[in-house]
Amino acid sequence: MTRSSFRSFFAAAAATAVILAGSGRAETVYFTSYSTGALVRYDTTNPAGTITAVSPGGSTTNPAALALGPDGNLYIGQDGDFSSIAPSISRFNLTTNTLSTVYTFSSFDVFPGSLAFKGSDLLVGRNPFFVNTGPIVKLTNVTGGTVGVSDYTTGGSLASSPGIALAADGKLYVSDQTYHFAGTFAGQATGSVKRFDASGAYVGELIADGNSSASGLYGPTGLAIKGTTLYTASIMTGAILQTNLLTDVTTAFASAGGGFEVGALAILSNGEIIAGSPSGSGKIYDFAVNGTLLGSFATGFGQIGGIAVVPTAAVPEIDPAMGGSALALVAGVMAMVEQRRRRRGA
Repeated sequence: MTRSSFRSFFAAAAATAVILAGSGRAETVYFTSYSTGALVRYDTTNPAGTITAVSPGGSTTNPAALALGPDGNLYIGQDGDFSSIAPSISRFNLTTNTLSTVYTFSSFDVFPGSLAFKGSDLLVGRNPFFVNTGPIVKLTNVTGGTVGVSDYTTGGSLASSPGIALAADGKLYVSDQTYHFAGTFAGQATGSVKRFDASGAYVGELIADGNSSASGLYGPTGLAIKGTTLYTASIMTGAILQTNLLTDVTTAFASAGGGFEVGALAILSNGEIIAGSPSGSGKIYDFAVNGTLLGSFATGFGQIGGIAVVPTAAVPEIDPAMGGSALALVAGVMAMVEQRRRRRGA
């Protein structure tokens, strides 16, 4: 092997190692147990085997929403108990593993159903199970300082908002859900997905209610955005829809196979979609980028409130065509380089 070809070979091997090492990523998923009030985590490489309550049951009350803040901490939306414990926003410090209260809705007028950060501002959606109507709320200074509170959205009268998601262009998408406790749709959720511009002004309806259209949407709940694709959980059918935000065309994406099995949604760095069940099954589902159900596991924590993904270290993968890891290949090449150096120095 000539010196130039040897260098080319080493460069190619090193590049392959970098690509393969970056293609597999272990991530920590956090979720709230609406049933027990616990904050729980697991590792995506071994979900059932690593599940751990980092904040025990009872540490929060009816935590329905979860978001990763720009400061690297988790923010939890608690609904309280509708009487003595008011709804609030809490912060879980991932460095110290401590929980603290950021803001309390003392007038019981906002029951968090979803959370999303817009820069350092926290947007708060409302929980349909508390019949909590009204605009999306904005909290400023939640990562430090005196918290300010104001309405963020205008127009587009919202029955509730158990799912909110911000696109890269600043547009906000909201699940406008009504849960019916009585009447024709008793025990069912209906509603549409609405769009607001970057200032919070109502733009229009993106996905119509499936009861009045062929959209396939029956009870919009969790929302998540990947690039220019919006994913929407249809709670009554256990389905997830996908909407191309460039064309506004909505199609079926995936299904958990039953009603009330998809609620909060999150996206892993490899593009997979995970969905938490708001039913008592306590399951979390994992869907491939093409919508195929890769698997699920019962967490044992009852109703899943919110879900957030915290990326961790990259994990090297094996390339079967090479018969070993790319990192091992680079190690071998480095050994060859060292042998050649020693021979020249002998």
